[in-house]
Amino acid sequence: MNLRITLLSIAGLVFLGGCQPCPEKFVSTEMLVAEYNANASRVPRLWARARIRVTFSDEKGRSISWGSASPLAAGNAILLLDKGAGSSSPTDFVIVGKEITELFRMGTDSANGLYYCWVNLGNQGKAWFGRTKFAGAPGVKAIPLDPLQLLEILGVTELPEVQAGAMPAVVMTLQQKPCAYVVRYLKPQPISGHLKIWREVYFRWSDTEPRRPYQIKLYDADGLCRVVAEVSDYKPVATDTDGEGPIMPTDIRITFPAIKNVQPASSLHMRLSEMSTIKRFSNKAFDFQSHLPPGIANPVMVDANCENK
Repeated sequence: MNLRITLLSIAGLVFLGGCQPCPEKFVSTEMLVAEYNANASRVPRLWARARIRVTFSDEKGRSISWGSASPLAAGNAILLLDKGAGSSSPTDFVIVGKEITELFRMGTDSANGLYYCWVNLGNQGKAWFGRTKFAGAPGVKAIPLDPLQLLEILGVTELPEVQAGAMPAVVMTLQQKPCAYVVRYLKPQPISGHLKIWREVYFRWSDTEPRRPYQIKLYDADGLCRVVAEVSDYKPVATDTDGEGPIMPTDIRITFPAIKNVQPASSLHMRLSEMSTIKRFSNKAFDFQSHLPPGIANPVMVDANCENK
């Protein structure tokens, strides 16, 4: 009998140990967003080396993979970012994957108001582009690897300040199992003007761990979850400014789930290193048209239906 009681007591302790309650204390939405933005604002420009493993499917279900994100692999991509002159300026961003020659690019071209992705693997060359002002508008087709989505995952672009009646806006809820601050980003949809939830950022809610994002979910205008990203291994970014330096996730695992008649399945695993706000580069790197390989004809305009709107 005593043995049975002892075993039940041990089982109860194990059960309780696996279901620890969430902390009693928590911060406000204003404080959480302010902390996040303070870090993001310390990265006006960024140069980073990347190791990338990318897998995507075409309309016929054929899967294509390239690269490696292994810590033992050599870098096979460069990531560049420039936020422009002020907080209201559009952000330029590009990832360039290469071996001997460039094999893919995905980025934003603020000078021409575009976002784009092209792939040139063997005889599988293809390109997609759209206008940033129509991103998320009704009827806009999906890009296999959307740079606007990836940009939101890096953790170095600011969230909207918490202000009454302002748009875009963020709202926060507290989640249990697991314990997390969940920040949702709301913005009216282009053309329709309907208010939509586009992004959920999950922050650690813990007495022992920093309040940093660990998961990001991105949604489309219909409410479908189009992207799930797991981010971890935060490391400092080299900078020449005084005071506390910025940090960012360096292990980024992104899944684009297959959604019938919406998007094929794809994934991207990226490990960053040598992150720097100091290293110089030319902003010509962000231009879409000048870097498009001559072998890719007729890029797909994903928002062609918005031409006259």
